[in-house]
Amino acid sequence: MTTKLRTLAGATLAATLTCGAPAAFAQDAALPNTVVWTTYDTGGAMHSAAVAISSALKQNDNLNLRVISAGNGVAQQSTLKAGRADFVLAGFDVYFAQEGAFQFGAADWGPQPVRLVMTSMTDQGFGLAISPEVAENVAGPGDLRGLRVAYVQGSPSIQGALQALVIACGDMTWDDVEKVEVPGFGASVDAYINDQADVYFTSTNSGTSVKADASSRGLTWVPVPFDNDACWEEIRATDPRWIKKVVTEGVNIPEGGIEMASYPDMLLNTTADRDADYVKAMLSTVYGNFDDINGATPTTYGLALDRQILDYTVPFHDGAIAYFKETGVWTDEMQEHNDMLVARQDALKAAWDEVVAMNISDEAEFATAWKAKRIEMLEAEGFDVPVRDW
Repeated sequence: MTTKLRTLAGATLAATLTCGAPAAFAQDAALPNTVVWTTYDTGGAMHSAAVAISSALKQNDNLNLRVISAGNGVAQQSTLKAGRADFVLAGFDVYFAQEGAFQFGAADWGPQPVRLVMTSMTDQGFGLAISPEVAENVAGPGDLRGLRVAYVQGSPSIQGALQALVIACGDMTWDDVEKVEVPGFGASVDAYINDQADVYFTSTNSGTSVKADASSRGLTWVPVPFDNDACWEEIRATDPRWIKKVVTEGVNIPEGGIEMASYPDMLLNTTADRDADYVKAMLSTVYGNFDDINGATPTTYGLALDRQILDYTVPFHDGAIAYFKETGVWTDEMQEHNDMLVARQDALKAAWDEVVAMNISDEAEFATAWKAKRIEMLEAEGFDVPVRDW
């Protein structure tokens, strides 16, 4: 069967983008005086980036960009669902919200009509931080058996990363490691620092990585060797976000870098029904102030126009597409890919509606029916079906 969904491994990293700076835009009348973004907890790279953007927009355009914190992906996406935020600057949880996977498979959630606005790709990476003392015997994920792994509740993005990088790549089950459940990302860092966990998932350039490294435990990284074909096959079958990346930036990254698995550092997303002029104005205002945003934190340079990934696993919002067309970086191939992703979301919604119509009251029975119907509907329409169980 010919599949329609390309993984990031097969996508191009903005090869057709022009590298010149976009034209400057003044704050658009389509924006209100206050815009609300949700991101991760204080101290993380995403929160720092959001605050830097907020500062630039306030100083230059007198736009109030309010940044609120939420420690996990479900909490972040719930601010969109409840109308308490306009945008979420976070990680790959937007994909799991689209899929109705993990906690988003609960009866009060289901597949969400999410849309990307902007992505980020830096020279840092995402991966498994580990104590240097423990890392002496660890050459890859397969050597993590028996270790304590911080598991963030309510964060499908981190849970999915651990499932791919620890369990699938390492050819293990959760019985082979000690799962240390914590309520949020910040708590996973604390668990590591307090010697309650040996491994946790984070970014190499995060402020929390600096904090962990400065603790008595120190910090280093679990490599994901490129020549481990079985590992990479399992990673990509489990979770479509991952690419091979030689990470050269971050805490305790050696000269020459480390072979790791990675994905976009940040994803700004909103809902499909957000006004297109509003979304375009938001993007225009960010890039209109990019000279002040670029370099304001160690990661904001990754938001540059020539680093955008415009053929990712979640469709872009029509307002964002309008901006990218204006700046000359949106292609017919990107539009075709985006249209396919929207059609795939429609198939997910149709599958969800069929399950809801069954009026299943038992949670476990509902979850089983949804997983089966999701696979059935996507395969019938010719779409790829990563994340088959959770």
